[in-house]
Amino acid sequence: MAAAAPHLESYLKKWNRIHDQTTRLIALAPNDKFAWKTCDSAWTLSELLHHLWHSEVGLVEAALTGAMPKEKLESKTNAADIVAAFNQSHEACVAKVTALTPEQLNEVVAPFGPDHAMPRQALLNMLHEHEIHHRGQLYTYLRMLDVELPHLFG
Repeated sequence: MAAAAPHLESYLKKWNRIHDQTTRLIALAPNDKFAWKTCDSAWTLSELLHHLWHSEVGLVEAALTGAMPKEKLESKTNAADIVAAFNQSHEACVAKVTALTPEQLNEVVAPFGPDHAMPRQALLNMLHEHEIHHRGQLYTYLRMLDVELPHLFG
């Protein structure tokens, strides 16, 4: 991976830390519980795991192009394959973001419509918040499934 430009070093360090914490947790998901969900209106465990992976790809694409991607990513049937795919796509996403100049980060995009226009950097910051939010849900799912959980920062 190319070295980050100084204007992105802190952002990328945080993003990679968040990603590592998330994939460490995804790896613990029991494959035989992929259809399980906390209640009728909730996502299944599989849907939540896939959302963590797919949304990163989608939000990065939205930040780069100003539009959400039309194509859906494939589904995986086990946690190890999701982690591998998420790691691969994360590397590709980081490489694309690393190439952005400060001027490009300040350009306004509107992937959610003109009433929600924002600079690319704001959308990329939202990506962090989004992943952390859904990782919190994953902690709850796994706790309810009696999975032994790692410490957040350990």
